[in-house]
Amino acid sequence: MQRALEFALSLTLPDDEAALTDWLLAVLHKHWQPQGALVGLPEFSGRQLECRGLIGSTPVALSLEADDFGHPLSYVMLKNQVRIWDTLYGGARIDNAAFRQLLMDVGAKHGLFALPIPDAAGKIVGVLGVFDEASRLWAWRNSGDLELLLQVYVRQLARVQSLRHNQRESTQLRASLRQIAGESEQRRLKTTLLESQLVGQSVPARQLREQIDQLAGHSLSVLIQGETGAGKEVVARLLHQCSARADRPFVAINCAAIPENLIESELFGYLKGAFSGAQGNKEGLVAQANGGTLFLDEVGDMSLPMQAKLLRVLETRSYRPLGSDKECHSDFRVLAATHQPLDAQVAEGCFRQDLFHRLCQSQILVPALRDRAEDISLLSNHFITVFGEREGKRFGTLRRSLLTLLLGYAFPGNVRELRNLLEVACAHTADGDDLGIEALPLELLSRLENDARVHDDDYNHIHDLRQAISDYEAAVIAARMRYYQGNRLRVAESLNIARRTLDHKCLKLEVQ
Repeated sequence: MQRALEFALSLTLPDDEAALTDWLLAVLHKHWQPQGALVGLPEFSGRQLECRGLIGSTPVALSLEADDFGHPLSYVMLKNQVRIWDTLYGGARIDNAAFRQLLMDVGAKHGLFALPIPDAAGKIVGVLGVFDEASRLWAWRNSGDLELLLQVYVRQLARVQSLRHNQRESTQLRASLRQIAGESEQRRLKTTLLESQLVGQSVPARQLREQIDQLAGHSLSVLIQGETGAGKEVVARLLHQCSARADRPFVAINCAAIPENLIESELFGYLKGAFSGAQGNKEGLVAQANGGTLFLDEVGDMSLPMQAKLLRVLETRSYRPLGSDKECHSDFRVLAATHQPLDAQVAEGCFRQDLFHRLCQSQILVPALRDRAEDISLLSNHFITVFGEREGKRFGTLRRSLLTLLLGYAFPGNVRELRNLLEVACAHTADGDDLGIEALPLELLSRLENDARVHDDDYNHIHDLRQAISDYEAAVIAARMRYYQGNRLRVAESLNIARRTLDHKCLKLEVQ
């Protein structure tokens, strides 16, 4: 009983195929004590038979061709037959050099008892070879003990393989769940970033955030167009922060603010002595942007000669610092912004067409503030909070009188003008007070009120309400069609109507 329990206990220890094969060899060595034993299991392709065994007490390992009849193990597996060779010198064909060396180690007087190893379904999963004198081999064959041992081995092998398979599936499942959780968290952080940096719940604001989220996922160049102060640099930074390059540099250069004779040295850098006043080496912005993003603001103001040099850099990602005779490489994504109508400049010959197409692989149109006036209240509260935290104040609410004035203003300077206006108002508001009209200097208040009076209308000129509504509807649709460059799907989404409804209205109102 004790030996049976010890045997059962030893069987519970192996937890993989290799350990279980070692267990089988150890049991054979301890209880049967053959001169040699060899267990062969096919590797994953089935072409090779990976063999492990013992010759005496010395471990051996060799790899044999599974379909090579130059050794008897292949014959036994392929024929699915138990075979005994009383001697392997002249008794069996042995052409395999590695197997011949194994026989020399075993000794000339020994034979081979070879048994295929079937699984529960009868499929052959391996082979066992036992080396010893012929009389002992035949005694083992007649007793059937080795067949029973192999049944124990193959059933335990199936359990081990099933366990390893389940463990692999469990590991893959945990990895997938971690990946899903990571992607979900990354998505949440990206959404939070977009909503905190690009404030607004209007249709144009939501569409802009969606477009940034989509374009941040690739490395194509993006041309950002929009009016001055609309937030083009904010969009560029968000494209960088939401991309895979977020942890690398974001390098911005204002092409309109740098003198033409300096823009080349600013972009490409220079070596000491490259020109008068070059007292040392300077790394250019293209080099600084390596691995990150290069943002060219107001690119429409760049000179034609500089446009040609920039085009070459964008095509090859190679540049040459001033005074250097060696090319340098920089891996960067390029974003460009301008308030200029570049397509018109291309037609006039003021901007290179090939550079325009290189910069405009993707395009974003940043809406003017007047086209998302419903966001003025949210933007105002956002800026008031920002200025309050900066100045250590806790402001109250934005009074209705000031909000009404802001909603009636056209904001030619867009979000930047609203921000500056509220910064002035916060500076003139005491801690804990609400922001009202009295917080604005007279010149700012006059500008807002005059603009509101210009846009005020008592509608006394209207004599046909149906025609007035039709004209206004046609004007709104025509303006939105111009803004979205004829993209009817985006126009329909921005007006919160169905595409079919928009098509019907365009036909009825004769809007192209």
